[in-house]
Amino acid sequence: MVVGPDHLARVVWDLVGQLDISALDAKRSWLGRSGYEPRRKLAVWVYASMTGLHEATKVAEAMKTDHAYLFLSGGYRFSCKTLSDFRAENRKFFVQALNQTVSMAVADGLVDPKDLAIDSMRLRADASTASVRTKSRSKKRVDELGRVDLSELSEEQREAHEEKVRKHQTAVERCEAEGRTSHSVTDPQASLMKFPNGASLPGHRITASSSKSDVRIVVSAIVDGAPTDYGKLEEAVTSMEDALVQAGVVFDPDEATIQVAADAGYTSEEDLRFAAEHRSRIDILIPIPKAAEKSMSPGANTKQIGKEQFTIREDGTAICPAGTEMAGPVDHANGQRTWRGVGCETCPMKSDCTTSKARTLSENTRTKALRAAMDARMQLPDAKRRYSRRVATIEPVFACIEDVMGFRRASSRRTDTVVAEVFMKLLAYNLFRIHAAREKGLLDCVQVRVAE
Repeated sequence: MVVGPDHLARVVWDLVGQLDISALDAKRSWLGRSGYEPRRKLAVWVYASMTGLHEATKVAEAMKTDHAYLFLSGGYRFSCKTLSDFRAENRKFFVQALNQTVSMAVADGLVDPKDLAIDSMRLRADASTASVRTKSRSKKRVDELGRVDLSELSEEQREAHEEKVRKHQTAVERCEAEGRTSHSVTDPQASLMKFPNGASLPGHRITASSSKSDVRIVVSAIVDGAPTDYGKLEEAVTSMEDALVQAGVVFDPDEATIQVAADAGYTSEEDLRFAAEHRSRIDILIPIPKAAEKSMSPGANTKQIGKEQFTIREDGTAICPAGTEMAGPVDHANGQRTWRGVGCETCPMKSDCTTSKARTLSENTRTKALRAAMDARMQLPDAKRRYSRRVATIEPVFACIEDVMGFRRASSRRTDTVVAEVFMKLLAYNLFRIHAAREKGLLDCVQVRVAE
């Protein structure tokens, strides 16, 4: 096969040639050990990532016959170990290289600080469901095992019992120490999370930000084992802002020069508080789902009379649907406010209202105020117009990584290698998007103030 002038391999070689790889060159030995040119190893991995090869074994096999790989490697056939070691040892470089692509994109006018979006995707971990320990399940097992009469067990059975207790106690202690609900015993970073197909599997979460719906340059990324997006807004926005500053973007301290759109997954009290406290500097748009008010109603019975049928007066007192004034409110230190029904046991509406002796109504006043403030911001015309571009700005990034590049599962269980692999894929993605924008003439679409 001939590697023609328009072949993707030549495009990759040209793009990789624009990166500063002095950090890789510094590790290179000139005495024969690790003697392959780092730029060639990087180019091979970038090309492999773009074309859907993610395991070092498959890339090494492809290098035996594929002329594109031989062109990029300078005629050498890298071994599986050479490729895997290069990826595993250069986590820091791949993070820096992604920042370099952001600088390239800013210089080309492909990044608009007022057109940013944040979201996340789930990446399958290289671990089985059998390796997962959940905090709730392990706590339950510790209680069950604690009720076993050890006197009735043989010495061998007692040892097996003690090992089970240790296993689940360790799982509970680790989850509590790390603030997690689950973890994998074979992959330190992975945790149990629900995937789009409905399956609960060990995985990693990639939280990324991207800019401009017609270009979609990845600005920053975080890789961890968080099961949901809740509480991750501050970390995501801060890493995005840091990446833009490193790329040379200068922000006006008197104006909200960063505007970010995030979906309803970032509506925890922590997320909304961060958005409210930094509005003068960063304008964050998050839609408040209508179901949020219903979720604040007590009880899991969806047929229950909802909170919307209760009347909460301006003075804080509450009236139930039967017209009876409720006892309360009682304000708690965590911001929770509660009311308790009066005369519920003889009320004709009780069967539709509660299965308890009395109906309890509650709401978090702090969260309610934050939701109201964000909802008011989302009602403004400019918010609706800007937020309408969120899906086109971030969702295609994940679709490209998963479906076009075929990257759906990590190739390693080592945390450093997993992070390095993710950033390597994002590097490949950004390089291709920059190339595509240059080819389509999308440069200088927006003027961004860059530090001289």
